[in-house]
Amino acid sequence: MTKLNIKGLTDYTFLSNPNYSPDGKHVCFSHHEMNEKENEYVSTLWMLVNETNKIYKLTNSGKDSDYVWLNEEEILFTSKRDMGVEEEEEKDEEDKEETKFFKINIHGGEAEYLFTIDKKVGGLERSESGIFATVWEKVGEEDEEDELKEGKDYHELDEIPFWSNERGFSNKKRLHLYEVDLDKGKIDLIVGGYKNVTYFDVRDGRICLVVNEYEDMMKVENYLYEFDLDSGELEKLTDEVLRIDRAMYINEDILFEATDMERMGINTNREFYLYQRGEDKYERLTDMDRSLGNSLLTDVRYGGGKMIRVEGNEYYFLITEGYNAGLYKFTIEDGVEPVVEKEGSIDSFDVHDGEFVYVGLRGQHPQELYLFDGDERRLTDFNDMDIEVSKPEYFEVESDGREIDAWVMKPVGFEEGERYPTILEIHGCPKCVYGTVHFHEMQLLASEGYAVVFSNPSGSSANGDDFADIMGVYGGPDYNDLMNVMDTAIDRYDFIDEDKLGVTGGSYGGYMTNWVIGHTDRFDGAVSFRSISNWISKFATTDIGYYFVEDQILSNPWEDVDKLWDRSPMKYADKVTTPTMFITSRKDYRCWEAEAIQMFTSLKYHGVDSKLVLFEDENHNLSREGKPKQRMKRLEEMLDWFDEYVK
Repeated sequence: MTKLNIKGLTDYTFLSNPNYSPDGKHVCFSHHEMNEKENEYVSTLWMLVNETNKIYKLTNSGKDSDYVWLNEEEILFTSKRDMGVEEEEEKDEEDKEETKFFKINIHGGEAEYLFTIDKKVGGLERSESGIFATVWEKVGEEDEEDELKEGKDYHELDEIPFWSNERGFSNKKRLHLYEVDLDKGKIDLIVGGYKNVTYFDVRDGRICLVVNEYEDMMKVENYLYEFDLDSGELEKLTDEVLRIDRAMYINEDILFEATDMERMGINTNREFYLYQRGEDKYERLTDMDRSLGNSLLTDVRYGGGKMIRVEGNEYYFLITEGYNAGLYKFTIEDGVEPVVEKEGSIDSFDVHDGEFVYVGLRGQHPQELYLFDGDERRLTDFNDMDIEVSKPEYFEVESDGREIDAWVMKPVGFEEGERYPTILEIHGCPKCVYGTVHFHEMQLLASEGYAVVFSNPSGSSANGDDFADIMGVYGGPDYNDLMNVMDTAIDRYDFIDEDKLGVTGGSYGGYMTNWVIGHTDRFDGAVSFRSISNWISKFATTDIGYYFVEDQILSNPWEDVDKLWDRSPMKYADKVTTPTMFITSRKDYRCWEAEAIQMFTSLKYHGVDSKLVLFEDENHNLSREGKPKQRMKRLEEMLDWFDEYVK
């Protein structure tokens, strides 16, 4: 076995978006690898023959993304593959938003180019009514003849949010719904204007849509609509203030996931609602108080895929329970029932005649493709790597009357009687969880001789709204839990060297890292990723700040600025003695660079050893989806800092 190192990150294969063919005989899925030399991801489509479990590569360009089955033998897909354009000319067109459509026969032959549109297409969906896609475009966009081009030379901003973490400047840009006309080689607008289509489903000439429509300021609530393809009429179906996530047709009605935001704001767990089309009314069906979707964290995913499916009258979906993400089904008659409950994670899936195919993580094995027909079988071996790993050991912590799930990872090459420097990892969101799945960053720390402690403190998902509710008290019960986890780990595991402790985390974990160093001097070094330091500036500069801060900290700069400041790590910067590195991305509009800059400047001002690392052209997802060399540089900076101040 070999020792895991930073470059080992390029050895992983990432899988996403498995889809059965209409007859269930084949499964197409997306396959992603890192190309270190070109500093990019290579994305191709692969095929599974269901009867024989034979796996083969379908496309070869390395730039193939979204796809849908056209029929049992043909796939329509979008790609950024070049079309023979000269290199210099291609460079000039780098920033142009366009989508190229191709189709390919699964039994062989080259992909056939169909047409190109000058818009960026999001997700594709196919039904018996046609092929549909969401398109990211500007409201009322017209051809510009000015010498200066908006978006390249300047920006006009007159609404909030005016930028978005992954999409950049987004002023007056919305996700519109189009129908794809393959015969004419074009797309036709269905729903546009100021309506932003965040989810849709198509059946029998009807489209149900989740829409938020706004000018000047986006609100947190959205609404359910239905579009009739024959009449061209768009009807609003809900009027209650709800935050709707996804909606699907089930029988003749529409089942949708939504939260009324009453228990803990926008982070309140979603429930199932049913819109009854014949009676023109909707009602809430459940009171589960469970974490719908997959909120289990890892850094060995890339690409997306469906996390809900409907077959017949059964609605299949994921739930994060405790520290695992499993597959469940919901029927109106029987409610929620488990389908696949195992330790680990199901990331995306499809179903055909009661058989399931999914991308999953089991134990310390990274992503593979699995099939479930009553028993689970692994179908691929893309990530069979001969590396030494540290298996997380579970321990439970009593903290202020709550039971906290926690783990410790021994260093690779662990020897009894030795004491080891130890890093406390704090997860993000905060409404997410750590679990026992493979996490490259943690395994890297263990491989470099560190013990790693991690946990799911107050604020984490998967244990109900009461456990996740830290509204207005960020840095209170969650901080106590983290310190109790660290105390318990030191008491229980004599290999932890309490004189050599480090702390790190990203996003909310970065916020808590900033908070921790201002409230204790027990840590010898800290690395804060994509963090928050000042709720006042966070409110007014970031893509979600103006509604997230008020919702979660229960104040705004005019009602109670002291409350925002009291919960801001920057307030306590004059108490910090811990050497701290701040790492952030210049296009991270979720936790903008100003947050790291403020905290870094504050520590420097007070004479604390500190360093700021800014990554160009990266966003909030640097550690998970950033360019390969940038991801490795981030890890290198982290290790160097801990080696200097902790080890």
